[in-house]
Parts: sequence; structure tokens; C-alpha cells
Amino acid sequence: MPTNKGAFKIFTLAGIGVYVHWMWFLAAAYSIQYRTHVYSSLLWNVLEYFSLFAIVLTHEFGHQLACRQVGGQTHDIVLWLLGGVAYVSPPQRPGAQLWSIAAGPLVNVILIPVFSVLVSASSYLGWYNTHPDAYELIHNIWKINIGLLIFNMMPVYPLDGGQILRSLLWFPFGTCK
Repeated sequence: MPTNKGAFKIFTLAGIGVYVHWMWFLAAAYSIQYRTHVYSSLLWNVLEYFSLFAIVLTHEFGHQLACRQVGGQTHDIVLWLLGGVAYVSPPQRPGAQLWSIAAGPLVNVILIPVFSVLVSASSYLGWYNTHPDAYELIHNIWKINIGLLIFNMMPVYPLDGGQILRSLLWFPFGTCK
């Protein structure tokens, strides 16, 4: 069951409550202030952090929607200092559990070519010289997405990589219905 202690509800989408832990705000303030040398204006730092927020949230909704697709129950999403947690209850079938777990990282995989095209287009258009902040933002979002994917796929529980490994190891012993 979800724990929202220390978190504030910011909205509900598709019946899923989205909460942000107070530590997320602390990390945002630190990150935005710490990286002031990257862009010419603080606004770009804020946009970068909102992009991180959107990527993590989209990843968590991937878990939620996949769980619903296999007949599971979804609960809240809580974003906290080290990422997000999608509280889901997939059916106790190996394929259903695996899909509910793998759908989050799959969102990041799908975003790689999207951001790659944006990076390539901005480079082709010469934004590095004409709009350096916009170019840097797009490039940093691309790197953030890939970094989140690589980190999250480490085979360590409770990261998605660890949960996928657990699900794959459980699959031969589980029952498929």
C-alpha cells in the first residue's frame, strides 16, 4: 500500500494520485542553484529540472498503465529524492508482473530516439551557436534520460533492473494462467 508520508498531492491523472515528497523540492532547489554555470539564465535550470520531473513521472505512469493493461490495480505515484515509486498491484502471474515492471524503463527507451532526433535537429540547425541554452537543454535532457535508464536497469533491488531479474528468475517457478 502506498505511503505518502512527507509528500504533497499535486494532481490526479487517470485516477492516479501524484505526490511529491518534500525532499524533491529540496533537491530541486539545490540542483537549480548548483548548476547556475550551465546556462545563461536560471530559467533554463528550472526548465531542466521540470524536464527531469516529466521524465521520471512518465516512467512511473508507464508502470501504472502497464499494470492496468494486465488487469492489475494501480495506486499512487510518489516522487521522492532518488526518483519515483509507482505503487501497483499486478496480478500474480509472471508475465503480468514482468510487463508491469518493464514498462517503466521501456518509456525511457522510447524517449531515446525522440530526444536523439531533437539533439540532431538542433545541431543541424546550428543552435549550438545561435541558441546555446536551448541546445544545451535538449542535450542535457537526452543525457538525463539515458542516465536514468542505465541507473534504473542495474540489477539491484528495488530498482527496476533488480525487479526484472527477480521476475525472470521467478518465471520458471510461477504459474501462467
